[in-house]
Amino acid sequence: MTKFSSLSIVALVTALAMASPVFAASPTFVNAAPGTGMSVDAFASELSVFNGNEINDLLHATKVTVYSFNTAWTDKAGKAVGLLTDNSGSISRLRAALDKNPEAVKLLAAHNIKVDQVVDIIDGGSNVQLYIQ
Repeated sequence: MTKFSSLSIVALVTALAMASPVFAASPTFVNAAPGTGMSVDAFASELSVFNGNEINDLLHATKVTVYSFNTAWTDKAGKAVGLLTDNSGSISRLRAALDKNPEAVKLLAAHNIKVDQVVDIIDGGSNVQLYIQ
């Protein structure tokens, strides 16, 4: 029978943990304060284009700030509501792509967010903004 030193076991466990996505760090989710969303005009330009890389941005973020669409803006809220209808195609494509990614679905579900609530994911490096309905 082979004997392993405690140092060997620690090295093996560390290597397995680093190689396995199961042990990957999950981003921290925080709720944004009302009225702190990006400008409606900037959001409109982000929302109008579907970018599949947004899902990877979400999965690899260290922090996800969640903005409720109903409270993200204190001014121009009426204009923001119209964006949902005007950009329904890009929202639908994002939701379909999320549905096809089990890791993303699981991450959202762990934070009580359903895929059909997601409006947009905006990359900010390691800090991602997630807009939901």
